[in-house]
Amino acid sequence: MLEQIISTVVGFFLLVVLLRSFFWKSILALLDERKRRVEEGLKKIDQMQHSLDAAKQDYDKRLAGIEAKARETIQESVLEGKKIAREMQDEARSQASAILAKSQESAALEIAKAKVELRNDLANIALAAVEKLLKQKVDASTDRRLVDEAIKELERSPK
Repeated sequence: MLEQIISTVVGFFLLVVLLRSFFWKSILALLDERKRRVEEGLKKIDQMQHSLDAAKQDYDKRLAGIEAKARETIQESVLEGKKIAREMQDEARSQASAILAKSQESAALEIAKAKVELRNDLANIALAAVEKLLKQKVDASTDRRLVDEAIKELERSPK
């Protein structure tokens, strides 16, 4: 059994010597290459992280600018809306004043017409009553004179 252990140990050392002489450099080269690729990958990840941080800062800066512009636009829109509302109210008030003035003028004209019509109706009623009374007592020339006097008296009366 000792022989077997010695032969195994000697075989192992021979294998190490052979592997070291023929394959050790290529294995080390593979390991070095793998280490270099890992380091490059880590550098790329680090660069990407810095780029991502810079992009995030730029994004945050732009977003803040957009939000400020949006707030400013909203405030301008609100002020413009209030201005338009005031203008509409002013225009409505002026239109209401114009309509009121026109209504008052129209009412005054209608009142004047009604007074004239009332005066004419009263004159006609008075003449009819006078005519009935006077027909029995007065002749046509007296009748005409009385009507003319009544018309003149009505014209002189205050309006």
